[in-house]
Amino acid sequence: MKYSLILILFASLCYADTDLAVSGKVEEVSGCSPKAMVWLSLDKESYKERLLLMHTEVPAKGTFKFYVKPGKYQIRATDEAGCEYLKRVEVKEREVGLSVMRVKK
Repeated sequence: MKYSLILILFASLCYADTDLAVSGKVEEVSGCSPKAMVWLSLDKESYKERLLLMHTEVPAKGTFKFYVKPGKYQIRATDEAGCEYLKRVEVKEREVGLSVMRVKK
């Protein structure tokens, strides 16, 4: 009984609403690396308060998807060639889709 209660609690904590997500495609850009690291963090006013939630490595022309709760987020992509991308998004009731076009610093 004790173990089944723990399992039910764990399953409820791991539940993600599959309708709420930030997804995107990393575009291939001349002068940028063939892959990029894509970061998802909470969008806060102060840089010191920014909280990194998830990240993944995505090849050019590849896609990513982060399941999230409603709120404000930052999507940042960086690569070894110094190209970057930053977009603030607000997730409310449905998935937010992005085209990640990196630019040279």
